[in-house]
Amino acid sequence: MPVLRGGAQMSRYHAECFRLRPSVSFVPMPQEGTYQFFVSDIRQSFNLAFADEDYVKILSNLDGSLPYAKLAETYALDDRQLVGLERLFEVLIERCAVEDVRVVASRESDPFRRVKTFIGSYIPYYDVESAWQRIAESHAVVIGAGGVGSWVVSLLAQMGIKHFTLLDDDVVKPHNLNRSLFTKGDMGTLKTLALDKMLSARRKDYYTVRAVDEKLESSERLISLLKDDLRPQTVLINCADFPSVAHTSAIINEAAFALDLPYIIAGGYNMHLSLVGPTIIPGKTPCFHCISHGMDQLKVAEIEGAERIVKEHRNLGNLAPLAAISASFVANECLKLLLGLPNLKPTMIGKRGEFNFFTKKLVLEEYGVWDECPYCSTRSK
Repeated sequence: MPVLRGGAQMSRYHAECFRLRPSVSFVPMPQEGTYQFFVSDIRQSFNLAFADEDYVKILSNLDGSLPYAKLAETYALDDRQLVGLERLFEVLIERCAVEDVRVVASRESDPFRRVKTFIGSYIPYYDVESAWQRIAESHAVVIGAGGVGSWVVSLLAQMGIKHFTLLDDDVVKPHNLNRSLFTKGDMGTLKTLALDKMLSARRKDYYTVRAVDEKLESSERLISLLKDDLRPQTVLINCADFPSVAHTSAIINEAAFALDLPYIIAGGYNMHLSLVGPTIIPGKTPCFHCISHGMDQLKVAEIEGAERIVKEHRNLGNLAPLAAISASFVANECLKLLLGLPNLKPTMIGKRGEFNFFTKKLVLEEYGVWDECPYCSTRSK
């Protein structure tokens, strides 16, 4: 627990108009001179110890109405107190407990201001804008634009991602409407074009969509499509399940390693489960083949081999909520990948999950790198 002491130095925060973030509570603890800062939006807290009652008064009234430079005059602080206050604010800024109201006010008319506020729970206020710009200028390659894919595109777009490549050769059909975001007016339209139209209707001239009206058939073709259209932050997302998720994931795995791109297997729905796929970073995490091998070792008798049965027509029951749950996990993982923060790492690295419709329980299985993986074992040697 940091203990704050005095010593003299000039403040670098003279113009900032600090306030405690709306989600932060400042509470005295039973131990004298100890105070808890509870950050309610992420359900975390930290304690600081300081004996100066003027600091308590400052924090109790910290609403952004005074520039930092005015605090010394208002509370008659001496040089020793000013140094201690500087150190206190260094900690509060690093812990995302305070923000500059001028920065917040500048977002007032920003349609993505709530996204930026969310990000501000994890990084200091002065880094939020640049972090969000990294997200906005990212490139999401969504392979499969159906039940899960349409939700994924919508959620990523709502977070502010501008650039999409959508790959799917199918058109919207009546049976798509119960679980995807398409409408009756989209019937007969290519799914990629229908999603392009949806994004354009939300914010004209904001999104760029490259529609590739093809079926995913080879890693070579996928590499050819992407190699000249990569942004600094490109993420591949597999929402394609034909002829199987395993088949399409193997293709994407090969392309991802060739292009050194992270990818997310979206999962889907089966047997009244929302399947939550893994997040994979080539050379750093277990890949699709590592996880597939690990699943083979589980030998779950009642469904053993089920994924390997390929049927031309699979009339499985489905619900929009099951697709949306899988898509929500994907969008969350994508945000974590793009932010690249040490305190907000992707949850699904080396994991595969199942959300049960009946019990509402999420079960995660963990997998390590397979010693004989043709992709990961050669990189680790």
